[in-house]
Amino acid sequence: MILLLSLLACWSSEPKLPGGGEAPDIILVSIDTLRADHLGAYGYERDTSPFLDKLAASGVRAAHFRSPSPWTLPAHTTLLTGLLPHTHRVVDDDVQMDLTLPVLPELFRERGYATGGFVATLYVSRKFGFERGFDVFDDAGITTEKKNLRGEVDAEDVVDKALKFLEDQEGKSAFVFMHFYDVHYPYEPPGEHDERFDRPSNDDDLRYRKYKYFKKNPPSAEQMTHQIAQYDEEIHYLDGELARLKEAMDRSGREAIWLVTADHGEEFLERGSWGHAHTLYAEQLRIPFILAGPGVPSGVVLDGVAGLHDIAPTLTDLTGEPLAGDGISLAPHLSGELPLPDRAFLAGTSRFDTNRLSVWEDGLRMEWDLKARRAELFADAPESKNVAPQQRQDVVRLKSRVTDLLGAPWEAAPGTVATDGTILAEGRILRTPLTVKAEQGAHFAVVPADAEVRHDDAGPYRAAGGPLPPEDGALRFTGVARGADMTLSDEDRELLEQLGYMQGEEPDEE
Repeated sequence: MILLLSLLACWSSEPKLPGGGEAPDIILVSIDTLRADHLGAYGYERDTSPFLDKLAASGVRAAHFRSPSPWTLPAHTTLLTGLLPHTHRVVDDDVQMDLTLPVLPELFRERGYATGGFVATLYVSRKFGFERGFDVFDDAGITTEKKNLRGEVDAEDVVDKALKFLEDQEGKSAFVFMHFYDVHYPYEPPGEHDERFDRPSNDDDLRYRKYKYFKKNPPSAEQMTHQIAQYDEEIHYLDGELARLKEAMDRSGREAIWLVTADHGEEFLERGSWGHAHTLYAEQLRIPFILAGPGVPSGVVLDGVAGLHDIAPTLTDLTGEPLAGDGISLAPHLSGELPLPDRAFLAGTSRFDTNRLSVWEDGLRMEWDLKARRAELFADAPESKNVAPQQRQDVVRLKSRVTDLLGAPWEAAPGTVATDGTILAEGRILRTPLTVKAEQGAHFAVVPADAEVRHDDAGPYRAAGGPLPPEDGALRFTGVARGADMTLSDEDRELLEQLGYMQGEEPDEE
């Protein structure tokens, strides 16, 4: 009798979801800071991801999937718009996406879907405009409560909110976007997960400081081994929560197309430090792509390269007209019979006083540090050997490729042009300030996208956050998209500094 009552109690606690609409639901999952190579489906030796591995086996996995940014805000703006950062120009925390840009939830709502968004960090919150297009959007009150900046909104919370939303969608198809923060530092795996791969966490665990701090004070091998184990334990915990959502939907008969990805990865001392947002190496930009559900082929591995900007056109193509942007729809390639097209993949970061660009093309990947005026070139997947000294012609070619991809949206009349960024044109860094001779004029790009640009007769202006120069002025910007101004409170900034997302004073060495 006790056993029967126990079973009934467990059964009654399970959500009773209604049936959905004629079209399958769309479940879009973004797992903050998840490296592809820490999932079993991507060859990881630990059993971190049984559910995601099974999902990948039942659908399509992209073997080489890239993010255009090593931090959350630009990457998620790309995810929901299909535009690369140099187009949408949301590259720092003083800019949010332009309200005129189409976003995925708006398009799905127009197609008759109920839309729900459930997120767990400031950089995917309404503070940066991510509530657009959602019938229900929950960011844990991030504009007033700062608890999720400390990682206190966990996967269970996000899944519970998604389940509650689906309970209200009887007879209606739903688009559900979930952002999870568990795999981002601080790694605090709950309950039994805390000891799955290593000793339990305790007060002696390494506390995250800043990327530059760990460059000077690298953790010991033992400390880093423990941090990686905790990172993996968080993946395992989150994997179980996604399985819980899938099981609830299966019991209700709600069919769904699942797409699981990440915004960026994490460095674990591969470049001498721990963290993200400072560099563009493989451990930061190689992320997972798993697509499964009704109509999606089973057991396919896409061998070519694709990117985060391809997700919006792919999901919209599966349900109607594809969203136009910088990416392509992967729908025609999901069977594996039609190869992915050869394309170049541009990425960049200007966080924490950095200014770097990256381009991947034809099996080569160049890391261009614009501040140091130094380029590295890699031909191996882990990017462990810099071959730039031996392949200088490839470096020259890829620098030119970078400037081709950026274009030359700035135009200047004769005079002097100055900027707090870097001026690029025709594969090279131009002198700053740039003297524009009377017979020349000038066409160039400025990196980062939110840098101020000034002219003898105009300025300062910005391509992100405005104001933009007048059409008939001595300085013109011809780009088509720009962000809107954004401000953060002192409290937001302090908490983000604690997480390593913003640059504060360097801590004293211990």
